[in-house]
Amino acid sequence: MKIPTYKKVLTATAAAAMLSFVAACGGSSSDGAAASDPTASASASASTSTDAATTFKDGDYSGEGSYANPGGNSSVMVKMTIADGTITAVEVTPEAQGTSLQYQRKFVSGIAAEVVGKKLSEINVSKVAGSSLTSQGFNAALDEIKADASD
Repeated sequence: MKIPTYKKVLTATAAAAMLSFVAACGGSSSDGAAASDPTASASASASTSTDAATTFKDGDYSGEGSYANPGGNSSVMVKMTIADGTITAVEVTPEAQGTSLQYQRKFVSGIAAEVVGKKLSEINVSKVAGSSLTSQGFNAALDEIKADASD
């Protein structure tokens, strides 16, 4: 039996959408187990942007970043202290509701371990404590902070 092309495309699209949703949700349990083992689910990598040569002014900075998620849009507030181009403190305030708030709280529990002590120019967070979408909002806020702190 030959399956029409549009049904194949529809099936493939539905499968891809489901995989994207599962990946975006972090795929971890809601009991906080991922938050207690940041080595298993945290990832921050060197930024591929051209700001590596940029110098940053010491001080306290803040930024707000938003991102899309299956429940709509969410945002996070990021406060950061910078000294000699290095992040010395970070505070992330969740601004979501429902399931997104749960993932933002997991993200908050692990973000300091990922960024404190690292050069601001090298930070690009991808997933922390099972939360992959919150990192998009964090990185958007980070871009604001980098712009404000640039010499």
